[in-house]
Amino acid sequence: MKRTDVVEQAQAIRNSMDKVTENLTDADAVAVADLFLPWAAGVDYAVGDRRRFSDALYKCAQAHTSQTGWEPPNVPALWVVIDAGHAGTIDDPIPAERGMEYTYGLYYTDSEDGKLYLCQRTGEATGGTVVLQYMPHELVGHYFEEVS
Repeated sequence: MKRTDVVEQAQAIRNSMDKVTENLTDADAVAVADLFLPWAAGVDYAVGDRRRFSDALYKCAQAHTSQTGWEPPNVPALWVVIDAGHAGTIDDPIPAERGMEYTYGLYYTDSEDGKLYLCQRTGEATGGTVVLQYMPHELVGHYFEEVS
């Protein structure tokens, strides 16, 4: 098989994978994160695009052209980390990240202080969501209640 044939076949497979993954829910996407392309500099990203970076899957929150230094963990205004591997219960809390989408009524662990927090806010219904650029310990009394 000629090199051009192999390249064309590989591109066809990649296109098929992209077609399948674009319709996955975030929870399903996390389960098959390796199917998503890695984040790269110099790429035009649209809102909703998902890319792997380090050991996490991220969703684009604001359209932009990426550049070195704008890796997903460095610019939470552009990227939201997706976590569907934890139940968000007191026994299986979600690891908190800057710029992640938090869900009211779920529990989170804060890696900066090692404590457990419940996401809640007066007037907000359980199950509602909010994207925050801060860690739970920084928003106690506003969006979080310290549990332990």
